[in-house]
Amino acid sequence: MKLISVNIPSSYLEVLELLVADGKFPNRSEAIRVSIRDLIKTEYLIDEKIQKTYDTHDEPEINFQTEDNMVI
Repeated sequence: MKLISVNIPSSYLEVLELLVADGKFPNRSEAIRVSIRDLIKTEYLIDEKIQKTYDTHDEPEINFQTEDNMVI
């Protein structure tokens, strides 16, 4: 994994900390990773639908792997 630095509003950080405190994620990093993964997956699927509308070629399938090696 690569380490990156991101500036976020304090309100986002407060919500991330609440999600961790509620046990929904083990830590803030995992919550951010899941959020980015879901964004990429959603955006890719939207782009794929648009592409299929205008093109007959199939896009390659992308598998997303979680930290615990689960493929989604």
